[in-house]
Amino acid sequence: MRLIDYMRSENLDDAAMAARVGGITEHGIRKLKYGERGPSIEVAIRIGEATAGQVGLNDWSRAAGAVRVSVGGASAHA
Repeated sequence: MRLIDYMRSENLDDAAMAARVGGITEHGIRKLKYGERGPSIEVAIRIGEATAGQVGLNDWSRAAGAVRVSVGGASAHA
């Protein structure tokens, strides 16, 4: 499921989603939900946990085709 669809189904705004995920700002959530950037692996995992798996790692790759992830400070396409 896409993050934006999950947030709509749960009636969550950016601030509420950021609070559930932790370690990310409202602005960061907004960028993710509109596909303006992809999450780091760590953030994608926390989103998966915060959504009880409804927005998982595979959802990011499906949404973007190739997701830009950040691992250990280096960026790569996955």
